[in-house]
Amino acid sequence: MWRPFAVLAVIAVAGCGPSARELREQTLSVLNTEADRWDGGKEFATTAADVYGRTLTASIEKGTLSYTLEIRSAGPDGLPKNSDDIVVHRSKRHGESSLTEEVAKAAEGVAGGAASGTIKGIRKGRGLGGGDKQDK
Repeated sequence: MWRPFAVLAVIAVAGCGPSARELREQTLSVLNTEADRWDGGKEFATTAADVYGRTLTASIEKGTLSYTLEIRSAGPDGLPKNSDDIVVHRSKRHGESSLTEEVAKAAEGVAGGAASGTIKGIRKGRGLGGGDKQDK
């Protein structure tokens, strides 16, 4: 008579499968494996699934200096964008633009405008025109 209770006690102590922590770790492993496949480019696609059997989502955001990849599992509840999601990020520099190049372009534009204004001022001062018609 005590044997069925002993069997139930052993099952309760041993558990019936992986713990929530183990499932999270397994999902992180899948996410990291997928993220490591990314070449740093503008596009990335995955058909991999998390340990809950749901397809992962991937998105890439372009920043000033780099692309950032986000790969996301909706987690145990299957609802996206909430606190139980499991997310991995990767960031890689892109060669399309840099902060230094952006500053150089802006400085060039300012310098060009200043030089143009100076030339107009000199012409106007020497009576060679170059001023606005309203000034005459």
